[in-house]
Amino acid sequence: MANRSRVTVVGIPARDEAGTVGAVAQAADAGLHLACPGGTNVVVLAENGSTDDTVRRFAETPLRSRKVVVSSGGEGTGKGTNVFAIVDRALDLDADRLLLLDADVRSGEPGWIPALADAVDCSRPTVAVPAYRRNRFEANTTNHLASPLLAAVFGVHVQQPIGGEFAFNRAFLERARSWPRPDSAHLYGIDVWLTANALRERLRVVEVPLGRKLHNSPFPKILRLPQQVLDSLFHVVLRTDGVRSPGFAPPKARAAVDGAAVRQDPAVVARVSESVSRYLDAHGDDVRGLFPAAASTPSAPWGLRVTTDAWPDILADAVAAVAGGRFEAARDHLVALYVNRVLTFWEEIDGLRDGEVDELLDRQAALTVRAVRDRRITLGGALTGPDAFDVRHWARFNDASPAGRVTV
Repeated sequence: MANRSRVTVVGIPARDEAGTVGAVAQAADAGLHLACPGGTNVVVLAENGSTDDTVRRFAETPLRSRKVVVSSGGEGTGKGTNVFAIVDRALDLDADRLLLLDADVRSGEPGWIPALADAVDCSRPTVAVPAYRRNRFEANTTNHLASPLLAAVFGVHVQQPIGGEFAFNRAFLERARSWPRPDSAHLYGIDVWLTANALRERLRVVEVPLGRKLHNSPFPKILRLPQQVLDSLFHVVLRTDGVRSPGFAPPKARAAVDGAAVRQDPAVVARVSESVSRYLDAHGDDVRGLFPAAASTPSAPWGLRVTTDAWPDILADAVAAVAGGRFEAARDHLVALYVNRVLTFWEEIDGLRDGEVDELLDRQAALTVRAVRDRRITLGGALTGPDAFDVRHWARFNDASPAGRVTV
């Protein structure tokens, strides 16, 4: 493969990933020497407050590429802190291309590196995002929040907008330096912040098929991660010139659901359901007022039955609420409804073939586009979200305790 770039950097954002960071670094190193065997290759570990042997494991892993470690404190930081540190180091190194690999991925292959690097080897500001096959019980924030909302607001269907494995050329990195960074972009909001801003500025976004992704299940973070993702996404939405959904068309061929299906730990699911139940009992009146589409959702064993047909109107309620100045309430209440959507979805897909699950998700995205378009929501005004991130409504509900009655 021709070496067209002078410096290529692979960045690994990590905190307490000693068990997998060495293998990820080795895959990155092997891939770099496939992508640009005669170039300058660098693998950067950015870690924040690791309490295990993450740094030592990385340092002891033999690589042909140059190794760099960037460390920061743990308090008040997150994945985005590490990504921004990697971006800064890549620019300092005069990198032509930067790739990101999640530190906990167990299915990473050297071939990912040339595939991602080639996708951004152009002069236009470009970001490459992954297209994976995923366990049908994972990728929930992607499937039910990030992907349909991006399609509805920006008119572009991105299957894995928060997939973790990204690539950027230098033109993109320099453009991204000018984008406002809310606190949530320093946390788990970083991936959607990158993708949404690229769509907002109509930059080139390329999807790169990478096959199967196996990593640590994010489900235990389901009350924290989507809140941070929504916070960053809503900040970008408010800076957008308007809803661009007309012209949206679902992809002709989608194969995002993997044949392997591993259910989530029932004990973790039960604790999450209990927390959401208590949240909805405490905030039911405000949820009903802000999300009228949720008022008619019937009860279910896990709380509320939020179906494929009901969910798009709930997402449209959320966009309308953000545009109307109810940023934090829309963000937080949507998380509670989202958990019920996920548990309903798991029931809906029981017995479906992989392709049928893909079709259901595409239908959900298309219905969300229509629901948001039909609201005629106005964006692009002077309204902004709070830069400081606060868990706000979820402060008393992130730990499970006995659930009460669920009503909305």
